[in-house]
Formats: sequence, structure tokens, C-alpha cells
Amino acid sequence: SLNTVSPELAAYFWLAVDNMRTIIISGATATGKTTMLNAVATFIRPELKIVTIEEVPEIRLPHENWIPLVTRPSTEAGVENITLYDLLKSALRQRPDYIIIGEVRGEEAFTLFQAIASGHAGMCTIHAESCEAAIMRLQARPMNVPPELIPFANIFVQMVRHKLGDRAVRRVYEVYEVLSYDRVHGEIKMQKVFRWDARRDIFIKVGESELLKRIAERNFMSLNEIMEEWRRRAEILRILALKKMRSFDEVAEIISRYYRSPRETYTSLKLRAV
Repeated sequence: SLNTVSPELAAYFWLAVDNMRTIIISGATATGKTTMLNAVATFIRPELKIVTIEEVPEIRLPHENWIPLVTRPSTEAGVENITLYDLLKSALRQRPDYIIIGEVRGEEAFTLFQAIASGHAGMCTIHAESCEAAIMRLQARPMNVPPELIPFANIFVQMVRHKLGDRAVRRVYEVYEVLSYDRVHGEIKMQKVFRWDARRDIFIKVGESELLKRIAERNFMSLNEIMEEWRRRAEILRILALKKMRSFDEVAEIISRYYRSPRETYTSLKLRAV
């Protein structure tokens, strides 16, 4: 209802998360990166095992198999710090389906990308002024993520804080899909699929989603079928917004119900919207 993201764009994230894709959220300070991270993580299937790693506990998830880990800085002699990197190494031994890091800044970024390259799904935020800047920062010291690993992060989301009239708003500014790494030219191939039009305060689809095509192929669906599923999930989220169903637990329960009984849940919500 705050229009940070449209129902269509949120449903796109939902499909990506449902299919174990990795999402990286970038932005400057106070742009809503962690809030968006928490919202997107709510789409993870309820039976999956999730480990979150943060310096300050901000993420809240409804999942029974959620393991929250928090760093422990130490000023006492003889007591070691427990860093994001330490917690990530520990998390991997627990064989999570999804690994979520509140914000990557150091060597934990390389380990996260190694994890997603080996089959885990991941999410994190990173401080950067654009998606391109986020990718450059990931490759620079101290993160040192090799360019060959960058495409394992399927989606980059850029957040902004912008003045609209007399109020400050937070918006998803643009969304890129990372397609591949061109070894010959040393280029990471990306495609912008959504952007925010600040003048009209709407979200525009500006490119065809290669990711949705790949998801359709992997699930033996036609392109029309995946588009219909996208439309259906967007309609569910639109109804939730119209009905002002903002309670975290209530929204999480409906998402969980949809995973169990998609058609029944969709029909029930449509009837409630009448």
C-alpha cells in the first residue's frame, strides 16, 4: 500500500524466490533495503530451511525452520569476535536451503557466492548507488567476488529514497537480471527488466524476463503458463493491498496457504475482493 513496489513486481520476486533464485538488494543508506529483503524473504516456501545472518537482528520470518544468527563483537581480552564470515561458515554446515545476510561488506560476500554457486539460494543487501556499482563493489577488495560467480546472483534490485511533493518515499528504482559472464570480453551481461518512473510514480516493465523463461523451461511450463501464474500471484498481492491486509502474520499465512492450495486460495481471495 506504500507503493514501494507494484503487485506485478512483487509477484515477479515471488516467482523468483519460489524457484530458489538469488536476489541482491542494493541502495544508499535509509532506502529500505532491509525492509525489502524481509518482504521478499517472506515468499520463501514455509517448509524450507533458512539461516539469516545479521549484525543487528532486523529480519523477522514466519518459517518454522528459520535459524537467526547474530554477530558478537567483543571488547574483552581473550574473547574473540564472532563475525559475519564466521557465522556464514557455521551456517553452511547446517545445510540451509536459503542463506540470507543482512548486509555484505567483506570476505563473507565471496563465501556467499561460493555457496550459491554450489546450489544454495541466497539473499543479501549491499550499500551501493546503483546495480552496476553493486557489482563493481562485489568484485573489489575486500569482497573479491570473481566475475565468473556474479551471474549466480540472478536478480539485482536497486532501492532509492526520493522526494515526491512534500514527502519522502522509498521505491524499487530498477531491477536487473544477470544473464552470463563473457570470458572473451570480460563483461557481465545484464538486462534491465523493470524501472520506476518517478514522474508518474509507476513501475514499468522495460525488458523481457529471461529468468521467467528459464523458470518456465525448468518446470516444463509454456511461456503462457508462467505468465498466467505471474498474473495470478500479482492479483493476490493486489487484493491484499486493497483489503489493507498489512499484518505480517496474516500475509505470511496467505502465502503459505497458496503454496498448499493455489487455486482454492486464489478463488477464495477473489470472492473476498468482490
